[in-house]
Amino acid sequence: MELQERSWTWEQIENFFYMTNREKANVVWECRISELTKPIILQKLLDIYGEGIKATTKDVTVMYLAGWFGYLCGGMHFLSSDGWEVTGESIKLQLYKNKRGTMLISFVVHSKDLDEKWDRKWVEGFYEENMKPVFTQMQSMSINNNLLHMWYQATHSLYWISDRMKHSCLSQRYVSQYEKNLEMFKEVTPSSCMGVMTRKHPYAKKLIFIDNPWNLSDPMPLKPSCCLANQTEGGHLCYTCPRMKKSERLKKHNKVLAEHSTTS
Repeated sequence: MELQERSWTWEQIENFFYMTNREKANVVWECRISELTKPIILQKLLDIYGEGIKATTKDVTVMYLAGWFGYLCGGMHFLSSDGWEVTGESIKLQLYKNKRGTMLISFVVHSKDLDEKWDRKWVEGFYEENMKPVFTQMQSMSINNNLLHMWYQATHSLYWISDRMKHSCLSQRYVSQYEKNLEMFKEVTPSSCMGVMTRKHPYAKKLIFIDNPWNLSDPMPLKPSCCLANQTEGGHLCYTCPRMKKSERLKKHNKVLAEHSTTS
């Protein structure tokens, strides 16, 4: 099976998972995913990325990174569902700045590093060898973060991956393969491979949907846990933050509707 024969594109993969086969420009720092299991490397990532997003505490940086790693994990599930395998050694994390100076993350995977492998068991190994130690170390490096709530940030990322897929021109076959692969992972893989000792899988967290003032026909999910955006310099609670009071959300909701009515 040649990669060229696939009908998905790297442009789609980047849109879904922030994963690309091209090196980024304006790279600030980079490392291999496998290197993040080393405390000194992970600490460097936390320091540089935390400064880039103007985090006031390390807890903030950890929660943001947990969300980014959710997209990486989603990419692993997608590749495995299509018969490909990639190792943490072959994936490069690049911190870079876009044209507006915003610090972002890209996961670089070159086509030559993808191996054909229909045995999807390797994904569990990816969690055990890479994500589990990274998440548990990030939790220990923070002060108040709960490991399960960190994985809930990844759960939220997986929701947006599925949402983007459903609104894209990606073949339904790939969407179905990915969703089936992820559901099977939730059902048969113990949470312990993610470092969480709970009976219910973190990815099986039931999402609560609320009205979307930017598009009334498209409800949006509350975040399963707070991303701590309000603890960045000049930050505030997200509209979908579970910590936001209903009265505050209603006020924001009405404000957005009013702004839209004056501009439409």
